[in-house]
Amino acid sequence: MQRCIPVDRLARPDHFVLMRGRKVREIREEQGLEGRILPFDEEALRARLHGIFTGELQAMEAAGRTLFDFPDAPWEFQLDMARQVWDEARHGEIFERLVEYMGGKAGDYVETEILWRCTQAEDPAARVAGINRGLEGLACDVFDQLIRIAQRNGDEVIERAVDYVLADEITHVRMGSKWMRKLCEGDPERLQRAQAFQDGIDEVFNFRGGRRAAEDVQVDDGTMLTIAREARMLAGFSEEEIQRLVESARKSAAY
Repeated sequence: MQRCIPVDRLARPDHFVLMRGRKVREIREEQGLEGRILPFDEEALRARLHGIFTGELQAMEAAGRTLFDFPDAPWEFQLDMARQVWDEARHGEIFERLVEYMGGKAGDYVETEILWRCTQAEDPAARVAGINRGLEGLACDVFDQLIRIAQRNGDEVIERAVDYVLADEITHVRMGSKWMRKLCEGDPERLQRAQAFQDGIDEVFNFRGGRRAAEDVQVDDGTMLTIAREARMLAGFSEEEIQRLVESARKSAAY
C-alpha cells in the first residue's frame, strides 16, 4: 500500500462532506462570515467541536498510517503509535458526544483536509515532528482556549471532557519529542529537516495572526487562541522552541 495516500481515500459515511480548507475560507468570505468567529455563541461552539471531532478522526488515521508505513521502526515506537491510535479513537467518540450534547450530529459541518495534508512526510522523524509536536501541540493551544471558553460559559461538561483529552494530547506531544530526537541521534541534518517540517506546520496554523503569545494579549477574554506555554513545557518543548513559536506567531500577526 502506498504511503502518503490522498485525503479523498479516507473512509467516511456518505453524508460527510470533505472539502479543501481554502475553499471553505473562500465560501465564508463570499458569505461575509470571515473574521466573525464568536467563540461564546452556541452555533460557533458547535461548529468548533465538530471541527475537533473530524480532526481527531484524521489524527487517528495519521497515527495508524505512521504505524503501517514504517514497519522497520523500533518496537517501542510502534507501540507508542498503536497507543495513539486508540487514544485518538476515544477522543473522536468524546467530541462526537460533545457535538450531540450541543444539539448537533456528526456530519452536520464540512470536514476540511488540512490536518491530514500536514501529515505527508516520508521520514518517521519528520512525521512525528509534524503530527505529534506540530498538530498535537496546536491541539494543546486549542483545548486550553476551549477550557477557558467553557469556564466562562459555566459549562462543566465541556470543561472536564476537554481537560481529560488535553492530558492525552500532552502525552502525545511528549512522545513526538522523544522519538523525533531518538530517531535522529547522530544525524543533525535529519533532525534539522524534521524540525523544519514541524516549523512549516506551525506557520500554517498561526491562522494569519489568529494565534498569539499570551503575553501579547492585552485582555484575555478567551476569544484569542494563545500558545499554551505550560502544557507545551509539560509535553517536552524547550523554552527555546516555545520562543520560536512565539516569534512565528508575532510575524504572522504583523502581516
